[in-house]
Amino acid sequence: MEKEEIKNEVVVSETETENYLLVKDFNEMSKRRNANMQVFTSIKDAKKIFNLENSVDYKLNDCKGEMIRVKDVLIKVIEKPLEEPIIDEATGEVIQDKEYKKICILIDNEGKSYVTASKMFTNQFMSYISMFGIDGIVKDGLDIKIIERSVKNSNNKALGFELA
Repeated sequence: MEKEEIKNEVVVSETETENYLLVKDFNEMSKRRNANMQVFTSIKDAKKIFNLENSVDYKLNDCKGEMIRVKDVLIKVIEKPLEEPIIDEATGEVIQDKEYKKICILIDNEGKSYVTASKMFTNQFMSYISMFGIDGIVKDGLDIKIIERSVKNSNNKALGFELA
């Protein structure tokens, strides 16, 4: 095997034309992502946050009609450029050039976790936190009932919650 160094990268090849292995510094991981992710949370423990990223107990879609006492919350907002922007054909104006995903993970007073990728639910929870803050949720808990509501001008339904 031959090794050659190119701009702080090591390229190892078995033959001259195939099977390249590119080895880079870990800092390149964050630079290569074309998505921008913001994480908002009341959780202080990094290990707990990491574990929630990889495993949750329930999907909120399976909990319609149930009551949950929320004690902690983790919200991720992911912004990613579209491969092809959506353009208004009449004006040539760019209508949308980014895709947004929102994920909300709730932890109840018993330590069980619930996840949803519903933008409407996440926006509603973010709105509640904007109006009333996070301190009351962490200190006393927030009793919510998981509901499904109709989306205006559509046959679709979206996940939401009511205060209990």
